[in-house]
Amino acid sequence: MVNGSKQFISGAGVNDVYVCMVRTGDDGARGISCLVVDKDMTGLSFGAPEKKLGWNASPTAQVHFDNVRVPVANRVGSEGEGFRFAMAGLDGGRLNIGACSLGGAQRCLDEAIAYTKERQQFGQAVADFQNTQFMLADMATDLEAARALLYMAACKVTEGAPDKSRFSAMAKRLATDNGSEIVNKALQLFGGYGYLQDYPIERFWRDLRVHSILEGTNQVMRMIVGRDLLRQ
Repeated sequence: MVNGSKQFISGAGVNDVYVCMVRTGDDGARGISCLVVDKDMTGLSFGAPEKKLGWNASPTAQVHFDNVRVPVANRVGSEGEGFRFAMAGLDGGRLNIGACSLGGAQRCLDEAIAYTKERQQFGQAVADFQNTQFMLADMATDLEAARALLYMAACKVTEGAPDKSRFSAMAKRLATDNGSEIVNKALQLFGGYGYLQDYPIERFWRDLRVHSILEGTNQVMRMIVGRDLLRQ
């Protein structure tokens, strides 16, 4: 029997299956097992969809377990291996969120370049002003720096390098912080139009903000990096 609830579940009420880490043993990591719960199992229910600042294309809600009877056949691996499975997926998840930020930031940089070349102010294109060019240059530099670190971290995760978790944390932190700053600058370059829903920038500004929270906050990423450095 599984009882309890979990907040902030992406796809809650829409997904057909839910991979859950549940306590099946003593306190501590070794008492956690991994179960696959089907949507139609008796006792599984969902809260109302959350009203969010962004990420509105992805439904988010609570998942509730009320005496959900899950057969042993739905267990992933052996009993007590859940925590290990969860930790194994963290590095990849952080890279995924970093990549999402890079994709959104690249789109907003492209939009800002096109818009400032077209938009006229004081008799010339906004892109002709040195201030605009400096902003675009900083945006592009920060984007490429984050992309290079993310690719390096991805290689380390693929190869199983001993410092893969540190690099994943660094890449996630840099990509999401830089991504949000790049989108913020793009909105500034669009001026008042960037604040309107007729243009795509405001949606990216809202959507990318949560990336510094997902898969571990960026403050936690700093803790991971700092502790790993001090262990050397």
